[in-house]
Amino acid sequence: MECLPREMILDILSRLPVSSLLQSKFVCKAWHNLVQDPLLVSMHFSRASRNDPCLILHSDSPIPNQLYSLELSDVIKDDMRVKKICDPVLPQFNVVGSCKGLLCLCDSSEENLLYVYNPFSRDYTMLPKYQEVLNQSTVYGFGFNQTTNKFKVIRAVNPSRLCALHRHKIGLLSFQAEVQILTVGSPAWRALGKLPYRQIYQGPSQVLVCGRIHWTASSGSDCLIISFDFKDEQFREVQKPDCGDWPTMDLVDFGGCLAAVSIGYSNFEIWIMKEYDVKESWIKDFNIGNHVPRSLEEADSNSAKPFCNSKLDQNSSTDRVVGLLKNGKLLLEYKCRALVTYDPKDGTFKDLTFPGMPYWFEVVVHEGSLNWIDPLLINDT
Repeated sequence: MECLPREMILDILSRLPVSSLLQSKFVCKAWHNLVQDPLLVSMHFSRASRNDPCLILHSDSPIPNQLYSLELSDVIKDDMRVKKICDPVLPQFNVVGSCKGLLCLCDSSEENLLYVYNPFSRDYTMLPKYQEVLNQSTVYGFGFNQTTNKFKVIRAVNPSRLCALHRHKIGLLSFQAEVQILTVGSPAWRALGKLPYRQIYQGPSQVLVCGRIHWTASSGSDCLIISFDFKDEQFREVQKPDCGDWPTMDLVDFGGCLAAVSIGYSNFEIWIMKEYDVKESWIKDFNIGNHVPRSLEEADSNSAKPFCNSKLDQNSSTDRVVGLLKNGKLLLEYKCRALVTYDPKDGTFKDLTFPGMPYWFEVVVHEGSLNWIDPLLINDT
């Protein structure tokens, strides 16, 4: 290895899974330094982004606040494996979002504590605290500014109770809700003024497209799609498709395109924005019929009884579209209990089952990365 050019060594290592790279740190001091080389981090992430992302399963039953990882490429090859991730730093937490291999976690026992965490390297840092308001309602976003290569966390907070209704956590905000932002590595949060929307619907997996995070929101009786740009730090409304009046909608990242999903009693209707921020580019691509996974057919009230205290039980009546796989199949989640792929070519469903799968879980779409926290904490602005 010592006789090879450095660029060749990095190219070889960039093709390995994250877990193998992390193990190679212990071979020798030279390899330890190589694995933390920023060029290798960039090359590895670039290659990984061409594949299906891995999934992070956040579960609280039977083990409270446990994370699992699932490599979708292994699932497609019928090598179905779920791996338990070493417990993060918090005893109780919610996953705010995933961006470029890092998770942002919120301490659910102390709401003014946020952490940035790499679930594979176990590297983490606690972010600066912000002023806590009792019984506050908070909506978060976690993203990346491509221009400055900086991660950012946005929060909109209002002194009204955060509640869970039907499909998602709904931030019951007012037009007076305060918006703050933090650049990871900076010592304090910055104020961005008032939130221009009354309610924001925050799903379990945030939607980052074209450098913007997206939510559904309401202004009066109308359902809107709004975005926040991590570059210029501005809120904008994104024109929704001409598909009639949807009381609610889900947003999904479909291979880098923004998708809007209407979920009925027996079907998913999916519209995809082929060209970002161009209303005329919305196309209805999928209409998926009813499906009941076998694991849900076989479940009964007795099997669910030990898990009735799960905080995910409140969403157990919901179904969602997780995303689009590289092979053209759609990944679906049913009632926080089952994963299913749907093949639009022949209209068939395939239930994904594997040993060790938790009883309740929320899927977070994630891209495994070698991103190290320490370089992110350098404030060079």
